[in-house]
Amino acid sequence: MSDAKTNPAHGGDIQSASQRFGIVPEQWLDCSTGINPDAYPIPDIPEKYFYQLPTHPLEILISAAKKYYQVGHLLLAAGSQPLIEAIPAMRQPCRVAIPDVGYQEHIYHWQRCGHQVIQYSGFDTQTLNRLIIEGDVDCAVVINPNNPTGKVQSIASLKKWQKKLSVKGGWLIIDEAFIDTFNDAFQNEEANKSFAPYSELPGVVVLRSVGKFFGLAGIRIGFALAEKTFLEQLSARMVLWSVSGVSQYVAACALADRSWQQLARLRLLNHSQWMLSLLDSVFPQQKIYSTALFVSVKVDKTMAAAIAEALAKGGILIRQWPLPDGENTLLRFGLLSAKDDRDRLAILLRQAVNAEYDLLVSP
Repeated sequence: MSDAKTNPAHGGDIQSASQRFGIVPEQWLDCSTGINPDAYPIPDIPEKYFYQLPTHPLEILISAAKKYYQVGHLLLAAGSQPLIEAIPAMRQPCRVAIPDVGYQEHIYHWQRCGHQVIQYSGFDTQTLNRLIIEGDVDCAVVINPNNPTGKVQSIASLKKWQKKLSVKGGWLIIDEAFIDTFNDAFQNEEANKSFAPYSELPGVVVLRSVGKFFGLAGIRIGFALAEKTFLEQLSARMVLWSVSGVSQYVAACALADRSWQQLARLRLLNHSQWMLSLLDSVFPQQKIYSTALFVSVKVDKTMAAAIAEALAKGGILIRQWPLPDGENTLLRFGLLSAKDDRDRLAILLRQAVNAEYDLLVSP
């Protein structure tokens, strides 16, 4: 957990793990992120994008993004992180509901801007629904699906909350960084879990990223989807020339490549099913939460720390999420595609868990 005085922890910090455990970065297996292990292949990039100042967003990117997200207006940013940082500063201090378990940058930046954060469970809907319906909050942040619990809020619930909050000028911010694998709205509208098509409803802000599903976290591309007037105000808070033409070109290709997207969804389903099967066999008594980009297992905090430590000593990095009960931790496992990597994780994880159980039963 974090507060306004503590920078939130993040996955993917191989450099720090390398220094701590004395293992060179190249030998690490990074399971600490929820990023597609089979990233979109980098296309041939026209040389002009290396030379030209990115004064305006590339039209090919904006066009591809509008089609992919099915929206009329959007704002380009260097990932969704700058948007998460900027939005809380756009209104006077208010009461905002944010999940207690989830991407902690939301809590951190709303608190930094002087807002009263009211935390709700990242595992269910009831608390958030009550806070909004009873008028106890002015704004709400929904991480959909939640990272790391995998909780998905329905379109019907989101519409109900938007209507209630917007009556008094409130906002509903929906972080959809992991939503891409949950639907293919072009093929099956009924299966669509994204609120992007409704992003121009009053008070709605949808945040999207190409980092997770496309495996392109390094190019730093994200979007805000909302009413045109809101996006104009948000744009004034963005840093000039923050997204390179090179990154924009790669993102444009990825967002327009329907064939790759369809294949990626199938591959990720296979990867997540393998990880789910492994964790289910290793932790048969534990609660497991999954999406098509990560799988989390609820474990006693002492055992969780020992397992994470044992894996790290073997060059495998996973993510620990302490839970509000103070007794348990979610261990989140990112996906693997290579057989050798899967075998390596399976062997070390079984060894680590068996060692912990042996300690529990030893006299």
